Amino acid sequence: MTIIFKALTKELLQNIFLSLAFLNSLLIIEKLLKLSKVFASVGIDLINLFKIVILLQPQLLIFTLPMALLMGILLTYGRVQTDNEMTIFMVSGMPYKKAFKPAIYIGLISFSFTVLMSFYLAPSAVNLVREKILTILAERAPLGIEEGIFNQGFKGITIFVKEKPDSLSLKEVIIFDERKEEAKIVIAKAGRITKEKENINLSLLDGKAYFNKDLTLNEINFKEYIFKLSPNIEPIAKKISEFSIFELISKIQSDEKRKIDYKLELYKRFSLPLLCIVSVFLSPFLCRLIGRSGRIGGITVGLLVFTIYYILMIYGSNLAKAGRVSAEVGALLPIMIMGLFTFISYNKIKA
Repeated sequence: MTIIFKALTKELLQNIFLSLAFLNSLLIIEKLLKLSKVFASVGIDLINLFKIVILLQPQLLIFTLPMALLMGILLTYGRVQTDNEMTIFMVSGMPYKKAFKPAIYIGLISFSFTVLMSFYLAPSAVNLVREKILTILAERAPLGIEEGIFNQGFKGITIFVKEKPDSLSLKEVIIFDERKEEAKIVIAKAGRITKEKENINLSLLDGKAYFNKDLTLNEINFKEYIFKLSPNIEPIAKKISEFSIFELISKIQSDEKRKIDYKLELYKRFSLPLLCIVSVFLSPFLCRLIGRSGRIGGITVGLLVFTIYYILMIYGSNLAKAGRVSAEVGALLPIMIMGLFTFISYNKIKA
């Protein structure tokens, strides 16, 4: 029996990791499309892109791990049933439910890992992603200054550069600055880009600055003029998914307008890890349901189960926001319905 359980555990882990890789790849593509819009003007190198992808994993795993767990179990035991191995186990005296013992242990480990991600790792990682994006945008903003193009990548400033010999040198620079009430035009023969903390400085040489004051146009000649720029980065508001448990509890007590949203997020973090437990104990019933349809049947049923779960999750959230049910019931509705169904279906399996 130990040999059987070891073989099942190995196959389960393989199928779960493959399912996890597949599901995470689908979700990460959507995230990368959003990132491509953010970095469209400045670009991003592969190392920083890889770091962001890694930091996004905890947030993705909260959703994909329960799904991958169920699909891995259905793929493994679906194959076992197709090859008549389950029949051999039962003839040898192993109860049907006992064959799922390795899946239960893996499910408990997945539950613990999902709790850790839901309550700590995911909010922290999302915060790091936000900070990383702002840092990259600030660092790569000079790359957005291209020759022969009117650049508007800085707040209230338009820059035109006739020539750019290298990434930091500029020739024939024209700047229109409307950050203050008095607009300013700066023209310089040459310039150089320098970095100072979060700001970017343009060291402009041999030029003139024009600005209007009291309906008169003033002209200033200069040998060197340090022009400070701030990247056109709007402050990214902290999303609810980035709040820690303690921050959510604090917001529930202090922010009456969005109290429902904070409560829904808090209880959702309890329900998603429980989905791992539900998936494990629901799988014996689902494996009997798919019979010998094999891997295709396992994938189809697994996706159907999670489609139902997310429909119930959206429905419960909408009910709570409409005031028809409490936030607790709205957030926990899908796990309560699926948990009840799992309890009934698992107890009906006798062998």
